[in-house]
Amino acid sequence: MQFSPTWYLLEQEGLLAQACLCNGLTALRRANLGDKKGLFYSAFFELSIGFERVLKLVLILDHMARNQLVPPDSKTVEDYGHKLRALFDAAKAVCAARNVTELDGFQADSLPIVILGFLDDFAHPGGRYSNINKLTGHRHQAMADPIARWGEMASQIMRTQANARERERAQLNGRMASIAFGDAAASLMSDLDQQHMDVASLHVRASELDTAAKYAIYALVTLIAALRDVIDSLCDSAWAVNRAAQAGAAEVPAMKEFFQFAWADRQYVMRKRQWP
Repeated sequence: MQFSPTWYLLEQEGLLAQACLCNGLTALRRANLGDKKGLFYSAFFELSIGFERVLKLVLILDHMARNQLVPPDSKTVEDYGHKLRALFDAAKAVCAARNVTELDGFQADSLPIVILGFLDDFAHPGGRYSNINKLTGHRHQAMADPIARWGEMASQIMRTQANARERERAQLNGRMASIAFGDAAASLMSDLDQQHMDVASLHVRASELDTAAKYAIYALVTLIAALRDVIDSLCDSAWAVNRAAQAGAAEVPAMKEFFQFAWADRQYVMRKRQWP
């Protein structure tokens, strides 16, 4: 079988999206306090880019399936910029037009979409350049410190998603640290909002951030898995056009293969530390 230049471009875009999402999930799972704070930024950069690319693939494949495999012009895609909320709404519109139901369960207040909204804000110059913008007095300062904002979300996840045993475990870690170290140790670390913590609070917070990351990652994996199924449906439509045209070269790869890492089994995801 021969493959067209479009096929190879889509393959490369799929590999790019896969790498960004996997790197982002891994960084988020490893991020925590101290010298691991920087991994939060890595996670936000990679995940915002990864979701942007996946959602734009939905729009591109839909256009190709409806227009004899001709990709959309650059303006159609570029006009969305890095606006993940707008891209997700556009992807839902594509699904509605095609009677594809995979995204129906993702309501605005669901954890996957709340996190996607956070990534949308981060992708804005006021988010990803937050530190530099504050240092230089730049006009783009719309987003609060992304790290502090994530800390607030982690606390919310602990309240609304974590179970009583997980919350108690975090508190137990703090009590054990207090008993073990007493007044013999001091903490120089701060929370994600730059507030100083004593040794007991440090151990509580580190445990909370670790637990919250598991729930956040599971939420994102469910969204990636749903988008993979949407993309697979669009590929089916594009392949039908390709066959009908009796073209000599394949135009669209099996795009779902790039996102098979998103196995939305809760127990599996909550244990996993590295992606894929």
